[in-house]
Amino acid sequence: MLLKWISRGARVSLMAGALLLALDASADPAWRDGMLLAGHDPIVDPVLRRYPGKVTGLGSPGKTGRVYTLRLQPLGPKAAPPAPNALRGWRLTVLKGARFGQVYWVQSNTADAITVRSKDGSLDGMAAGDLFVVEELDPDPPATSLGDDGGKPRVA
Repeated sequence: MLLKWISRGARVSLMAGALLLALDASADPAWRDGMLLAGHDPIVDPVLRRYPGKVTGLGSPGKTGRVYTLRLQPLGPKAAPPAPNALRGWRLTVLKGARFGQVYWVQSNTADAITVRSKDGSLDGMAAGDLFVVEELDPDPPATSLGDDGGKPRVA
């Protein structure tokens, strides 16, 4: 009986060791080299106002032949169209579509359209059904918003 008890203990110890080695190997960052990790900006406050939306169409091209206006549909519970110019200066991030991950700054808006600054690039390539979020962020946050980082690059 003592021998059975010892052998069970040894098997349990070996299994636990193998499990710990497997978990350690899977958590090794070297296994994920080349992956793009995404997260929140370090300056994003969870109480900042956000406006999620869906593209229903694009505006007409400007003088240069590029599109800077998109038609929108509010998304989410209790979603309502924004007031005119209520989103001016906010950051628009594309969440789904050909422009995924692109960031623009809102120049102006109406209840059913958003126009972005031309210096941020055009909306060419976006299509109906693309998703975006507009967040109330300062395009030029103060350098000391997270304390003195000594000029080191920030990693989110």
